[in-house]
Amino acid sequence: MNSLLRLRSKSRCFGTRAMQQTTIRMTALRALAPNVNPSHQNGSTTRNSSTPIKAAIVAAAAATTLLAFGNDDTDQDTTGNTAADARCFHEAKRMFTPVGVGGVASSCGIVGVVATPNKVKTSARSFLVEGLTVLKNRGYDSAGIATVSPSGDDLLVTKYASAGDNADGVELVDKKSKENDKGHSVGIAHTRWATHGGKTDANAHPHLDSSGKVALVHNGTINNANELREELESLGHQFTSETDTEVVVKLIGHIKDKHSLSLRDATERALQRCDGSWGLCIVSKDQPDELIVACNGSPLVIGLGRDATYIASETSAFNRYTKEFISMRDGEIGVVHADGRELDLSRVQHAPDQQVLLSPAPYPHWTIKECVEQPEAIARALGFGGRLTESRVKLGGPDSQSEKLSKIKHMTLSACGTSLNAAMYGTKLMRSIAAFESVHAIDAAETTRKDLSSGSIEEAGVIVVSQSGETKDVQRVVTGAMEKGFTVLSVVNAVGSLIARTTKLGVYLNAGRENAVASTKAFTTQVTVLALLAIWFRETKDTINGVSQASLDTSTLRDALMRLPISFGMALQTRDKCKKIAERLVDKEHLFVLGKGYAEPVAYEGALKIKETCYLHAEGYSGGALKHGPFALIEGPNGKFGATPIILIILDDEHKHAMRTAAEEVKARGAEVIIITDKKSLASGLADDESTIVIPSNGPMSALISVLPLQLISYELAIKKGINPDTPRNLAKAVTVD
Repeated sequence: MNSLLRLRSKSRCFGTRAMQQTTIRMTALRALAPNVNPSHQNGSTTRNSSTPIKAAIVAAAAATTLLAFGNDDTDQDTTGNTAADARCFHEAKRMFTPVGVGGVASSCGIVGVVATPNKVKTSARSFLVEGLTVLKNRGYDSAGIATVSPSGDDLLVTKYASAGDNADGVELVDKKSKENDKGHSVGIAHTRWATHGGKTDANAHPHLDSSGKVALVHNGTINNANELREELESLGHQFTSETDTEVVVKLIGHIKDKHSLSLRDATERALQRCDGSWGLCIVSKDQPDELIVACNGSPLVIGLGRDATYIASETSAFNRYTKEFISMRDGEIGVVHADGRELDLSRVQHAPDQQVLLSPAPYPHWTIKECVEQPEAIARALGFGGRLTESRVKLGGPDSQSEKLSKIKHMTLSACGTSLNAAMYGTKLMRSIAAFESVHAIDAAETTRKDLSSGSIEEAGVIVVSQSGETKDVQRVVTGAMEKGFTVLSVVNAVGSLIARTTKLGVYLNAGRENAVASTKAFTTQVTVLALLAIWFRETKDTINGVSQASLDTSTLRDALMRLPISFGMALQTRDKCKKIAERLVDKEHLFVLGKGYAEPVAYEGALKIKETCYLHAEGYSGGALKHGPFALIEGPNGKFGATPIILIILDDEHKHAMRTAAEEVKARGAEVIIITDKKSLASGLADDESTIVIPSNGPMSALISVLPLQLISYELAIKKGINPDTPRNLAKAVTVD
């Protein structure tokens, strides 16, 4: 184990460099208004554009929205001035800079606070519940809090597991702990995605030592927990849960009492016996004015507030209270007081000024809110036109290493889940404009070093895609690729996340925080950014090699990207029809989604959304794949659950005839045919008007637009089935375990 460092300082000051911050106010514009004449400003050079498409990128922003984004050392000013005074924000970061939290090992969330009594308005309980609400993306199988009185007489523990499909451990803890809130100013909390032990109240954190004086919350995995448990049981300790966490706290308590040690020293000695990963936050009745924190392979950050110090798995949990924080390093143990006197303030960093909403209001759910936000999110991913100009794609990080990146001939994209579907779409876009000699996408969970490339080191590259930037399978690919010497770029949404900090090169999505577990706007912005990268690589290579063909080969994709925000806005008008289709699917047990070409990964993504949010067995396939086996699963109107519904994405592209043939084949076998198309006549004779969803046509991005009706169908179907689409059972948004 790494040497354990105690965080100390003699005085408290905040003299570190703050990240630049840009506040963007976007004023509503009438889409494609003839009097809108956007301009692009970069340094001292201003280029005017009369194209209404460019205006649409800005017009896609929601009315009078206030957003805040952090910026790293170097960025590009892409302020676009329009007649309606819409503003664009600073272009994406030049290179990812270490900001935020450390390495990860568990899909759980930790929150802690130690405040000076009577000097803060918010009780520890209120802050802890708020922090858990923000960290639901890390799991919500169960949750719990523990607070201690200033005298140490009371150590109140409240914890519950989710019971039933729609139960929420955080909401249960909020309700129950409110009844017993005594205004304590010190406490710890935890929200859990079950790994060791089932979803039970007993397995929820915090856990107590045998004396009942020490409470602990833990992220990570203790590999030798069984051996330690047997040893402690032989000494007379009794366990009430199946978790490795209870083993840790009982070991700490045993050592503390046996050797009369301080909580900090007992923790250090106990962790010397542990093998694995941990992020720990500990409170004790004997030392009620402090928290003990320890980190090894699982993230912890310490927030520095006025009259209070905060602990969390990520800065978003205390972002409303302070922006100054210290990121713990592996092997460290810290003693935390309200005044921060033990902390090394030379390590203070400043978190991005991001708005963290606690409620989706006025929308009923985060899922539909984030669906509706997609035109704006795509516009942000395009830098409101700043990343995509008429002459080139400007991406700060890649631009800074263009000479090196231009040598890459063989590219591997690696991701998981929704991000993998986006990577598959991106791969097809890259092939379409010959951005590389070879490019393929691989599931990060299955990627080995042999899969990355067979070319020379300088000719091989890897792009990893992750919304959270914390996915363990993806991080494993990053580590393996970098050890092999490959250039690795990351496409992530979470600023300062582990993967962003590790690669130090890539492009942020700028999609804004995504709260619903099932991704919507992350998928669309991932494809958008991968399209930008496709154009960037093709044009950069041709520029360096003195070739002028790139602008011709990329023009179709470029134009489609510039139309994309407004196209998504138009596609939102399909919601009523999607709702009616969802009503017909309530009693179905099986469903297929078919697509070909660019629509193939969209079919996978649409089926995934329906599985995640509706608990309905749905599978995505290439348009012609059903006849190679799955035809056997199709039932007609007299089947047990009625006719099998099959959603086909039939676009006006090279695959339209093949997709119409697929529709004819499934219809002939009695399936219920539902068609998403950008040309209504393509559904003629296959589906009636009530079963046909028409979306805007937009070249190579038409397939991406078709995902919106699939997202809306999955949302409306979940509501009809009485399922909360924001928090599907058994899932976590940031999957950071093996």
